[in-house]
Amino acid sequence: MLMHALSVEDMTKKSEDILHAGRLGKFDESVAAFTSSIDIDPRLLEAVVQINSAHVLMLSDQKILDNYVARSLLRALQRIPRNIKLSKVLEDVHMNVEYFVISFLGKDVGGMLNLAKSRNDQVATAIRMDMRKALSQIAHALIGMESSLISQAKRHASTVMPGYTHLQRAQPVTVGHHLLAHFDALERDIQRLRQCFNRTNISPMGAGALASSSFDVDRRKVAYLLGFAGVVENSLDAVSSRDFATEAIYVCAQILNDLSKFAEELVLWTSKEFSFVEIPDKYTSTSSLMPQKKNPVVPEIVRAKAAQAIGDLVGALGIMKSLPLTYNLDLQELSRNLWSTTDKALHSLIVFGEMVRNLKFNETVLEEATKTDEALYATELADYLVTAFHLSFREAHSRVASLVRYAASKNQSSLFRSLGERDLSRILRVPITVKEVESLIEPLRVLSKRKALGAPNPKLVIAACVRRERSLVDQDRDWNRIDRKLTKARRSLDSRIEKILANKAMRMNKSAQKEVTNKEKGEEVKQ
Repeated sequence: MLMHALSVEDMTKKSEDILHAGRLGKFDESVAAFTSSIDIDPRLLEAVVQINSAHVLMLSDQKILDNYVARSLLRALQRIPRNIKLSKVLEDVHMNVEYFVISFLGKDVGGMLNLAKSRNDQVATAIRMDMRKALSQIAHALIGMESSLISQAKRHASTVMPGYTHLQRAQPVTVGHHLLAHFDALERDIQRLRQCFNRTNISPMGAGALASSSFDVDRRKVAYLLGFAGVVENSLDAVSSRDFATEAIYVCAQILNDLSKFAEELVLWTSKEFSFVEIPDKYTSTSSLMPQKKNPVVPEIVRAKAAQAIGDLVGALGIMKSLPLTYNLDLQELSRNLWSTTDKALHSLIVFGEMVRNLKFNETVLEEATKTDEALYATELADYLVTAFHLSFREAHSRVASLVRYAASKNQSSLFRSLGERDLSRILRVPITVKEVESLIEPLRVLSKRKALGAPNPKLVIAACVRRERSLVDQDRDWNRIDRKLTKARRSLDSRIEKILANKAMRMNKSAQKEVTNKEKGEEVKQ
């Protein structure tokens, strides 16, 4: 294209002539490289073209732009390649787009592109548009991750395992019940994503640099054309607010932290000391030296990415904490934290979700752990003493604790069954039999007695899985509805542009048409 045919020196001079009008001194390439956002701006190009197009349509509808000027601008915007290489000389994507249009149409016509708008309201809008897409992608990946958890939870609703507090064995639960705990944490995350989307899906366009415009712009019309649910009303707030971005970073950091907790458990559970679960080979690696190794590298990377997301969140809040109204270039750097965190969350959810769906739990080891470790049933024995012998729970707790301590001092292989009725009755101070004790240490029998909502009873776990599957369907339907609305808005915008470009009544006057035609010919020669 025309802008690629120029040398850096030519482009520098030309851009200064066209865009800066001599306000500043000589261009310094090293300073521009330091302040430029070109390296992260390509992801905003599509949104910026849409914003400019919607803005031009609004100006035309408001009779602020002549028809032929509006049509020329829309035509030039449509000609911008979506894979165009942005120039550092021009600072950011917004100036690159404007430079392309002016180079294509000339300054008299192309110079109208930035009428009644600023890079300030434009970049705030572009970020929100890209964030809408990112939040939807993350939501779909999160639903996929939750689906993996539900699939495993249903499969292992009756697979018993030790439950832990302080990383010490505590009471028996099931694998399914344990996985549902991680599901419920992620379910709260997707609710946060939805709320964050609502606060993101409002348009700053029309706020100008900070004080709107003396032209009669219609902000709601631009918002509608871009698929927004409304506008950020106050012009100062519109260009300076980034709380939607820090909120998105927080939500992504929370998602990664929730994944990290599960990742940490998988790192432990795949070790020889636990051997509770096996990760499929493609999600692991081996050692360059030790051929026997199978390292859980995916969970390890997820843990690290969670830490990085926390850093992004702290950095973003630090950038925002003392900025005066309105726009400051510090906000440009916050975008790096935003894209960094959203990309980490999306990629982690996709890979981790696939891995979780294919985990293989070692049911034999898990069952053995719950059957041989009688300490898991100490609370059950205390509860039985309350029920059968009418002791207070605190007294029952004390007596069972004495029994545990006595068995430990004797280095018994089991706490209860190896002692005999005499020792049991003497230490517990009640006439209890070995048969009674043995009935208390059958894991599935113990779990079946837990009937309160949210308990690890296998029947309750299955019922909980069914309810959560329905919730996932609703969540997926909701986000698909969001996607369709945004797609519909995009198609509606494209349709309006196509109609205007095809409308003979809005064709450019002859001199303008000749100028554009000559530029196109010159452009083809230089290509």
